[in-house]
Amino acid sequence: MAAAITEAPQVSANDRLMFTTFLAGVLHAILILGIGWTYMEHKTASPTLEITLAQHKAKQAPDEADFLAQANQQGSGTLEEKKQLSTTEMANFEDNVIRKVDPVQQAATQPPKKPTAAKLVATTASSRNKTVQKSPQKVDPTATLANESAVSMLQRSLEIASLEAQLKEKRQARAKRPRKRQLTAASAKAVADAFYLNSWREKVERVGNQFYPQEARKKKLFGSLRMMVSVSADGEVQDIRVLRSSGHAVLDQAAVQIVRRASPFAPFPPEIAKDTDILEIIRTWRFEKGNQLTSHS
Repeated sequence: MAAAITEAPQVSANDRLMFTTFLAGVLHAILILGIGWTYMEHKTASPTLEITLAQHKAKQAPDEADFLAQANQQGSGTLEEKKQLSTTEMANFEDNVIRKVDPVQQAATQPPKKPTAAKLVATTASSRNKTVQKSPQKVDPTATLANESAVSMLQRSLEIASLEAQLKEKRQARAKRPRKRQLTAASAKAVADAFYLNSWREKVERVGNQFYPQEARKKKLFGSLRMMVSVSADGEVQDIRVLRSSGHAVLDQAAVQIVRRASPFAPFPPEIAKDTDILEIIRTWRFEKGNQLTSHS
Protein backbone atom coordinates (compact mmCIF):
# COMPACT_ATOMS: atom_id res chain seq x y z
CA MET A 1 0.00 0.00 0.00
CA ALA A 2 1.56 3.18 -1.15
CA ALA A 3 1.54 6.15 1.26
CA ALA A 4 0.70 9.59 0.00
CA ILE A 5 3.64 11.96 0.28
CA THR A 6 2.83 15.69 0.94
CA GLU A 7 5.37 18.46 0.36
CA ALA A 8 6.07 21.16 3.04
CA PRO A 9 5.26 24.75 2.02
CA GLN A 10 8.35 26.70 1.07
CA VAL A 11 9.05 30.28 2.48
CA SER A 12 10.24 32.58 -0.17
CA ALA A 13 12.79 35.39 0.22
CA ASN A 14 10.06 37.95 -0.32
CA ASP A 15 8.13 36.58 2.68
CA ARG A 16 11.23 36.84 4.89
CA LEU A 17 11.79 40.44 3.81
CA MET A 18 8.20 41.42 4.57
CA PHE A 19 8.30 39.80 8.02
CA THR A 20 11.62 41.43 8.89
CA THR A 21 10.35 44.86 7.77
CA PHE A 22 7.19 44.46 9.85
CA LEU A 23 9.16 43.46 12.96
CA ALA A 24 11.57 46.39 12.54
CA GLY A 25 8.68 48.84 12.24
CA VAL A 26 7.06 47.55 15.42
CA LEU A 27 10.33 47.89 17.35
CA HIS A 28 10.92 51.43 16.09
CA ALA A 29 7.36 52.42 16.99
CA ILE A 30 7.84 51.14 20.52
CA LEU A 31 11.14 53.03 20.90
CA ILE A 32 9.82 56.30 19.49
CA LEU A 33 6.48 56.33 21.29
CA GLY A 34 7.64 54.81 24.61
CA ILE A 35 10.76 56.92 25.31
CA GLY A 36 10.64 60.77 25.46
CA TRP A 37 12.82 63.63 26.64
CA THR A 38 11.60 66.50 28.84
CA TYR A 39 13.45 69.55 30.32
CA MET A 40 13.48 69.60 34.16
CA GLU A 41 13.64 73.06 35.67
CA HIS A 42 15.87 73.27 38.75
CA LYS A 43 13.96 75.03 41.52
CA THR A 44 15.99 76.87 44.12
CA ALA A 45 15.04 76.16 47.72
CA SER A 46 13.24 79.05 49.39
CA PRO A 47 15.02 80.56 52.43
CA THR A 48 13.68 79.30 55.76
CA LEU A 49 13.94 80.44 59.40
CA GLU A 50 13.46 78.43 62.55
CA ILE A 51 10.71 79.45 64.97
CA THR A 52 11.29 80.36 68.63
CA LEU A 53 9.53 82.28 71.42
CA ALA A 54 10.69 85.84 72.19
CA GLN A 55 10.83 86.63 75.92
CA HIS A 56 12.02 90.27 75.78
CA LYS A 57 10.12 92.44 73.31
CA ALA A 58 11.95 95.21 71.48
CA LYS A 59 10.58 98.14 69.49
CA GLN A 60 13.21 97.89 66.73
CA ALA A 61 13.57 94.76 64.62
CA PRO A 62 17.08 93.22 64.25
CA ASP A 63 18.92 93.66 60.96
CA GLU A 64 19.58 89.92 60.55
CA ALA A 65 17.14 87.63 62.34
CA ASP A 66 18.11 84.08 63.28
CA PHE A 67 14.60 82.89 64.19
CA LEU A 68 10.94 83.73 63.61
CA ALA A 69 9.02 84.76 66.74
CA GLN A 70 5.79 86.44 67.83
CA ALA A 71 7.61 89.76 68.55
CA ASN A 72 10.85 91.61 67.80
CA GLN A 73 13.80 90.82 70.05
CA GLN A 74 17.40 92.01 69.92
CA GLY A 75 19.84 89.15 70.33
CA SER A 76 22.39 89.09 73.12
CA GLY A 77 24.70 86.71 74.92
CA THR A 78 28.22 85.32 74.58
CA LEU A 79 27.73 82.47 72.08
CA GLU A 80 29.07 82.78 68.55
CA GLU A 81 26.40 80.52 67.05
CA LYS A 82 22.65 80.94 67.30
CA LYS A 83 20.97 78.89 70.01
CA GLN A 84 17.33 78.55 70.97
CA LEU A 85 16.15 79.24 74.49
CA SER A 86 16.85 76.46 76.97
CA THR A 87 13.66 77.25 78.91
CA THR A 88 10.42 79.12 78.37
CA GLU A 89 10.09 80.19 82.01
CA MET A 90 10.50 83.88 82.92
CA ALA A 91 12.78 84.77 85.86
CA ASN A 92 11.82 87.43 88.44
CA PHE A 93 15.27 89.00 88.16
CA GLU A 94 18.01 89.43 85.58
CA ASP A 95 21.74 88.90 85.94
CA ASN A 96 24.68 88.81 83.57
CA VAL A 97 26.83 86.51 85.69
CA ILE A 98 26.24 82.80 86.28
CA ARG A 99 26.40 82.30 90.00
CA LYS A 100 26.67 79.08 91.99
CA VAL A 101 23.52 78.42 94.00
CA ASP A 102 23.41 75.77 96.69
CA PRO A 103 19.96 74.19 96.75
CA VAL A 104 18.20 73.81 100.07
CA GLN A 105 18.73 70.30 101.27
CA GLN A 106 15.56 68.52 102.19
CA ALA A 107 15.11 65.27 104.00
CA ALA A 108 14.69 62.51 101.45
CA THR A 109 11.50 60.57 101.83
CA GLN A 110 12.33 56.90 101.75
CA PRO A 111 9.68 54.40 100.78
CA PRO A 112 8.34 52.56 103.79
CA LYS A 113 10.02 49.22 104.30
CA LYS A 114 7.85 46.18 104.52
CA PRO A 115 8.12 44.49 107.90
CA THR A 116 9.74 41.11 107.68
CA ALA A 117 8.31 38.24 109.64
CA ALA A 118 10.46 36.89 112.42
CA LYS A 119 12.01 33.51 111.81
CA LEU A 120 10.67 30.64 113.87
CA VAL A 121 12.77 27.83 115.29
CA ALA A 122 11.12 24.43 114.92
CA THR A 123 11.82 21.49 117.25
CA THR A 124 10.45 17.98 117.65
CA ALA A 125 10.68 17.97 121.45
CA SER A 126 7.51 18.55 123.40
CA SER A 127 7.36 21.48 125.79
CA ARG A 128 4.93 22.52 128.46
CA ASN A 129 5.37 26.23 127.69
CA LYS A 130 3.66 27.41 124.58
CA THR A 131 4.71 30.49 122.62
CA VAL A 132 2.05 32.70 121.17
CA GLN A 133 3.10 34.18 117.81
CA LYS A 134 2.19 37.83 117.43
CA SER A 135 1.28 39.21 114.07
CA PRO A 136 3.63 42.01 112.84
CA GLN A 137 2.27 45.55 113.12
CA LYS A 138 1.54 47.30 109.86
CA VAL A 139 3.18 50.68 109.20
CA ASP A 140 1.00 53.36 107.63
CA PRO A 141 3.06 55.13 104.89
CA THR A 142 0.71 58.14 104.97
CA ALA A 143 1.39 58.71 108.66
CA THR A 144 5.17 58.42 108.09
CA LEU A 145 5.13 61.08 105.36
CA ALA A 146 2.98 63.34 107.51
CA ASN A 147 5.44 63.08 110.41
CA GLU A 148 8.40 63.89 108.14
CA SER A 149 6.56 66.92 106.71
CA ALA A 150 5.78 68.15 110.23
CA VAL A 151 9.45 67.84 111.25
CA SER A 152 10.57 69.70 108.12
CA MET A 153 8.08 72.52 108.74
CA LEU A 154 9.23 72.77 112.37
CA GLN A 155 12.88 73.07 111.29
CA ARG A 156 12.03 75.82 108.78
CA SER A 157 10.02 77.69 111.41
CA LEU A 158 12.99 77.57 113.78
CA GLU A 159 15.33 78.85 111.05
CA ILE A 160 12.98 81.74 110.22
CA ALA A 161 12.64 82.63 113.90
CA SER A 162 16.44 82.62 114.27
CA LEU A 163 16.88 84.92 111.25
CA GLU A 164 14.23 87.31 112.58
CA ALA A 165 16.00 87.41 115.94
CA GLN A 166 19.33 88.19 114.26
CA LEU A 167 17.74 90.95 112.18
CA LYS A 168 16.11 92.45 115.26
CA GLU A 169 19.43 92.36 117.12
CA LYS A 170 21.18 94.14 114.23
CA ARG A 171 18.47 96.80 114.14
CA GLN A 172 18.83 97.39 117.86
CA ALA A 173 22.60 97.63 117.54
CA ARG A 174 22.24 100.09 114.67
CA ALA A 175 19.73 102.14 116.66
CA LYS A 176 22.25 102.41 119.52
CA ARG A 177 24.95 103.81 117.25
CA PRO A 178 25.46 107.56 117.35
CA ARG A 179 24.15 109.48 114.40
CA LYS A 180 27.21 110.82 112.60
CA ARG A 181 27.32 113.46 109.90
CA GLN A 182 30.28 114.93 108.03
CA LEU A 183 30.47 118.67 107.66
CA THR A 184 32.69 120.60 105.25
CA ALA A 185 32.42 124.01 103.67
CA ALA A 186 30.92 122.41 100.55
CA SER A 187 28.29 120.47 102.53
CA ALA A 188 27.37 123.30 104.91
CA LYS A 189 24.25 124.47 103.12
CA ALA A 190 21.94 124.95 106.08
CA VAL A 191 22.18 128.22 107.99
CA ALA A 192 22.82 126.45 111.31
CA ASP A 193 25.58 124.27 109.79
CA ALA A 194 27.36 127.23 108.20
CA PHE A 195 27.13 129.31 111.36
CA TYR A 196 28.48 126.54 113.59
CA LEU A 197 31.30 125.66 111.15
CA ASN A 198 32.38 129.30 110.87
CA SER A 199 32.42 129.77 114.66
CA TRP A 200 34.36 126.54 115.13
CA ARG A 201 36.94 127.54 112.49
CA GLU A 202 37.48 131.03 113.96
CA LYS A 203 38.16 129.59 117.43
CA VAL A 204 40.70 127.04 116.14
CA GLU A 205 42.52 129.65 114.04
CA ARG A 206 42.62 132.10 116.97
CA VAL A 207 44.09 129.49 119.32
CA GLY A 208 46.48 128.22 116.62
CA ASN A 209 47.95 131.64 115.90
CA GLN A 210 48.18 132.34 119.63
CA PHE A 211 50.04 129.08 120.32
CA TYR A 212 51.94 128.69 117.05
CA PRO A 213 54.46 125.79 117.33
CA GLN A 214 57.91 127.11 118.29
CA GLU A 215 59.77 124.27 116.55
CA ALA A 216 58.06 125.07 113.26
CA ARG A 217 58.91 128.73 113.74
CA LYS A 218 62.60 127.97 114.38
CA LYS A 219 62.98 125.47 111.52
CA LYS A 220 60.83 127.59 109.21
CA LEU A 221 58.55 124.66 108.34
CA PHE A 222 55.54 125.30 106.15
CA GLY A 223 52.90 123.03 104.68
CA SER A 224 49.25 121.99 104.63
CA LEU A 225 47.42 118.93 105.98
CA ARG A 226 43.91 117.49 105.81
CA MET A 227 42.35 116.66 109.19
CA MET A 228 39.01 115.38 110.48
CA VAL A 229 37.76 116.35 113.94
CA SER A 230 34.79 114.50 115.52
CA VAL A 231 32.80 116.71 117.89
CA SER A 232 29.93 115.45 120.08
CA ALA A 233 26.69 117.30 120.72
CA ASP A 234 28.04 118.85 123.93
CA GLY A 235 31.07 120.30 122.10
CA GLU A 236 33.65 117.78 123.32
CA VAL A 237 36.24 116.38 120.90
CA GLN A 238 35.75 112.64 120.39
CA ASP A 239 38.42 111.87 117.79
CA ILE A 240 41.07 113.57 115.63
CA ARG A 241 42.52 111.95 112.51
CA VAL A 242 45.03 113.29 109.98
CA LEU A 243 43.67 112.31 106.56
CA ARG A 244 46.56 113.72 104.53
CA SER A 245 49.91 114.54 106.12
CA SER A 246 51.81 117.77 105.51
CA GLY A 247 55.05 115.85 105.17
CA HIS A 248 56.32 117.17 108.51
CA ALA A 249 55.48 115.32 111.71
CA VAL A 250 55.98 118.55 113.66
CA LEU A 251 53.16 120.30 111.77
CA ASP A 252 50.81 117.29 111.99
CA GLN A 253 51.26 117.00 115.76
CA ALA A 254 50.95 120.75 116.21
CA ALA A 255 47.60 120.81 114.39
CA VAL A 256 46.24 118.04 116.63
CA GLN A 257 47.45 119.85 119.77
CA ILE A 258 45.89 123.14 118.64
CA VAL A 259 42.44 121.53 118.21
CA ARG A 260 42.66 119.86 121.63
CA ARG A 261 43.74 123.15 123.22
CA ALA A 262 40.78 124.95 121.60
CA SER A 263 38.24 122.42 122.94
CA PRO A 264 35.58 122.27 124.25
CA PHE A 265 33.57 123.93 121.55
CA ALA A 266 30.05 125.30 121.65
CA PRO A 267 27.23 122.71 121.95
CA PHE A 268 25.16 121.93 118.89
CA PRO A 269 22.23 124.23 118.19
CA PRO A 270 18.79 122.55 118.24
CA GLU A 271 18.67 122.49 114.43
CA ILE A 272 21.78 120.27 114.34
CA ALA A 273 21.21 118.29 117.55
CA LYS A 274 17.80 116.99 116.45
CA ASP A 275 19.33 114.62 113.87
CA THR A 276 23.08 114.54 114.67
CA ASP A 277 24.99 113.08 117.63
CA ILE A 278 28.54 113.43 116.30
CA LEU A 279 29.67 116.02 113.77
CA GLU A 280 32.76 115.16 111.72
CA ILE A 281 34.38 118.40 110.56
CA ILE A 282 36.88 117.99 107.70
CA ARG A 283 39.17 120.92 106.95
CA THR A 284 42.55 121.70 105.36
CA TRP A 285 45.00 123.45 107.70
CA ARG A 286 47.88 125.51 106.35
CA PHE A 287 50.98 126.63 108.21
CA GLU A 288 51.92 129.58 105.99
CA LYS A 289 54.89 131.91 105.81
CA GLY A 290 54.77 134.59 108.42
CA ASN A 291 53.95 131.98 111.10
CA GLN A 292 50.24 132.08 110.45
CA LEU A 293 47.67 129.24 110.65
CA THR A 294 44.66 129.32 108.32
CA SER A 295 41.88 126.85 107.55
CA HIS A 296 40.25 126.09 104.21
CA SER A 297 37.61 123.68 102.96
